[in-house]
Amino acid sequence: MNAMEITAQVFGFLALAANILSFHFREYRQIVIVQMLSSVLFTAHFMLLYASGRADALTAGALNALSLLRNGLLLLTEKKRTGRETALIAGIFSAAVVAFGIMTWSSWVSVLFILAMVLVTVSMSIRRPNRLRLVMMAAAPFALTYDLLIGSIGGSVNEAISFASALIAFLRNR
Repeated sequence: MNAMEITAQVFGFLALAANILSFHFREYRQIVIVQMLSSVLFTAHFMLLYASGRADALTAGALNALSLLRNGLLLLTEKKRTGRETALIAGIFSAAVVAFGIMTWSSWVSVLFILAMVLVTVSMSIRRPNRLRLVMMAAAPFALTYDLLIGSIGGSVNEAISFASALIAFLRNR
């Protein structure tokens, strides 16, 4: 493993820490802010993996950057938007995930991350934290398989631990 790959994995583990932490906040706003930090760190992680020669990592890098914009918009409009507007935002960003996924397509492996990010996009538009956690848990198997296939250690551990963490938080906060 070269220095760039090691740096990529460090960013992956930092993103993992932020992501796990996000599930333990009770407030929607807190969850979204920490998810934004995780998106920044995962964007760096996957772009460094891509730069080190893992072509399939480009899709995850691009879609994590897009998720930062999505979460920022959801946060900025949190108090003002209606349920209908939230659904519209989720629909627009889900379409953008598919479009960016196609543009960064490297192989069939990209489909796994595209599916995961569509589910995460839907989850981030859900204002009830436990429902948000449930939909995010549904995305984990797709993202875990993707991460394993492209060699993302932090991403793989993230999906496994995040799933368990979200499940614990779901049960604790029901």
